Amino acid sequence: MGGGSPEPVVSRISEEDHYKVPIEMFQLGEKLEADVFFYHQRQYVIFKSRGQSWASEDLKKLSDSNIESLFIRFKSKKDHHEFLHRKLRFIISNPSVPTEKKARVLFETSEPILTTVYSSPNSSELIASAGNFVKACIQYLGDRGSLPELFQLSGESLTEHTHALHVSTYSVALGKKAGIRDQQQLYTLGLGALLHDIGKSKIDPTILNKAGELNDEEWLLMRQHPEIGEQILFHRDIVPVLSRKIVLEHHERVNGKGYPKGIKSIHQFSKIVGIADCFNSLTSQKPYAKAMPPYEALKYMIQFMKYEFDSKLLNMFIDMLSE
Repeated sequence: MGGGSPEPVVSRISEEDHYKVPIEMFQLGEKLEADVFFYHQRQYVIFKSRGQSWASEDLKKLSDSNIESLFIRFKSKKDHHEFLHRKLRFIISNPSVPTEKKARVLFETSEPILTTVYSSPNSSELIASAGNFVKACIQYLGDRGSLPELFQLSGESLTEHTHALHVSTYSVALGKKAGIRDQQQLYTLGLGALLHDIGKSKIDPTILNKAGELNDEEWLLMRQHPEIGEQILFHRDIVPVLSRKIVLEHHERVNGKGYPKGIKSIHQFSKIVGIADCFNSLTSQKPYAKAMPPYEALKYMIQFMKYEFDSKLLNMFIDMLSE
């Protein structure tokens, strides 16, 4: 910690836990509704107290002290998520907030929300939270230039939350370009895309993060994740049937060479998510492969995978990213 560090006041309240809150979520001039902490030397230290106003000086303190994460105490994950969704709705619906800032807030909020969703896939509360996040994504995409701003934040690392966020936003944007206007249909598409890999939560992490190629046994286990994901969501009434179908079909291909069933008759929404999933995977750094530049990824999909995808949707996707 540098000379500009805040005076250390250690948090010792035990009945509440500290949860991560994106720094971008705090607006200049707003009065804090709770104490805000940073983590230092294995303890949470108060950065700014409840009732104080957030100021530009606070951003300088964070930078000078190399503080990258802030935390607030909540009694439960549900309370934490409700806070994040409320702040996210306010920022995204505010016309005075630049699209660039909205993109950063959406991107940073995806981590605390989606990481807990994927780590506790059997929680109906957290699945409902995922649904609220999809609504925020749909609202965000109403801004002109929103998709390029979010794409620039994708980075090279493929994490479960950044991948889910980008596949969901790409899918909703492609759905809109394909003529889908009904908000419930866009929500169903976005939720299926957001949860498309939730079955991987039951796959051994050593397989998911393996640096080399998977052996035959590992590959067979990996190919089960769409069916596992559909089973996880099967009894969740809050998840539309079509969203579950997307989870099951997102690795199926129109030439019948996908998995898990190798079918050719795939729902349009599953085709959309398949394209978005493939593109984001190709353009992200993975343990076993380097990230491709967007142009090279699209070129690869056209040259080597064109028979796997719906040609009209693939061309729409290319046009969408070129706009």
